[in-house]
Amino acid sequence: MGNGLASHAQVTAQRFPGATLDWPATLRERRSRPLAPAHLRWRQHFGQLHSLHVFALDCSGSMRESGAFAQAKGLLLQWMRWAYVQRTPVALLCFGAGQVQWRLPPRRAPQWNADLIEPLPGGGGTPLAQALHAAWALISRRAEERKTLWVLSDFRSPDVLSLVRQPPPLRLRHVLVDGEVPARASHRVFGGAQRLVQAWPGAVRITANG
Repeated sequence: MGNGLASHAQVTAQRFPGATLDWPATLRERRSRPLAPAHLRWRQHFGQLHSLHVFALDCSGSMRESGAFAQAKGLLLQWMRWAYVQRTPVALLCFGAGQVQWRLPPRRAPQWNADLIEPLPGGGGTPLAQALHAAWALISRRAEERKTLWVLSDFRSPDVLSLVRQPPPLRLRHVLVDGEVPARASHRVFGGAQRLVQAWPGAVRITANG
């Protein structure tokens, strides 16, 4: 996101105190086009609104090998910059190589997000279910009124088969950022994100390259 979009957001925040960027609505409006100020969708709230955006980043080997990991880190960096402009609390959870680790506990987004995101390593398996359960557990303890979980992954994990039978927590918005690459001769499309969206009411799927 360029400086023009950041300036547009700052002007909107000044003119309409309490307005917050509605990311799912913005991304639906954007579709596959380059993001422009006309695509931004805002929510106007009276009084103080408490919101929290939790990002779960898949750092697995399949993400790294396909190039989706670098792309996801670029998207995450852009969104964290927006969160900083909006003074919105965020949290960052990384999962890969059989491990789940909180890289950033819930707090206001830091100004220098590149120092946090760019060095993140990738490799190993995809503990998707473990990551989601960790995110759900943290979010359930939070008092914010509006909570969104962003999952940046290729969703190539057998955990999907069990997660489709497990409804996620209520009053939590899920945005699944699908980084699975198109099928190759040795790489069949698993379609994990699409399976979860079909099973989870209210979940939104967007493509990382869209």
